[in-house]
Amino acid sequence: MCGRFGRLSRFERIAQLTALSLRNEAGELAPSYNVAPGTLQPVILGTREGAVLRPLLWGLVPYWAKDPKKGARPVNAQCETAAEKPMFRRLMQERRCLIPADWFYEWKTTPAGKVPYLVRMASREPFLIAGLWDTWHYGRDDALASFTVLTTQPNELAATIHDRMPLIVAPEDAPRWLDRAEHDVADLLHAFPAEEMTAYPVSTRVNSAKNDGPQLIEPAGSAAP
Repeated sequence: MCGRFGRLSRFERIAQLTALSLRNEAGELAPSYNVAPGTLQPVILGTREGAVLRPLLWGLVPYWAKDPKKGARPVNAQCETAAEKPMFRRLMQERRCLIPADWFYEWKTTPAGKVPYLVRMASREPFLIAGLWDTWHYGRDDALASFTVLTTQPNELAATIHDRMPLIVAPEDAPRWLDRAEHDVADLLHAFPAEEMTAYPVSTRVNSAKNDGPQLIEPAGSAAP
């Protein structure tokens, strides 16, 4: 699964990465070393007016929910089955999104307990996590836009840590992923190449969403990125 990630890149770098004519409705992006569910995060949406970076709540509240404070608010959805499940089926066709990130965290189960790992691009470049979004009470004063992260089977690197990983969309595929008229994206539902990524253990301070700051991404012990 993907329950935490980090973001350092500013809007200009994100726009450059996607090569999209991207509008910024998220304001100035402050660095966040420990992004957790239940928070507002900048997400790239494909709208009728073009691509836009907009703040959305992490934890999907579907448009048909009776009460956004009750019921499931999934932070992850499996890409292999999302097109079949009622909660995600329409969103897979019409409301795909991209979440800018610079790394994500996964926890490895060991005899000594769960060890957090940071996973990022070997180049240290930012990347785009695939997601789905929806708006509850669209057009009303209490409207709430939210998203969930899509996950996939892990590549060879991520598999040494966890049995799932975020679905990462290559920058050149971003326009197609966001295209509301493109309904068949099955060929994009696969793990990002392991040889382009790196991982290392980090401090258990990342376990608490209250902790933030550059010390969270320092290698634990003698490990090196």
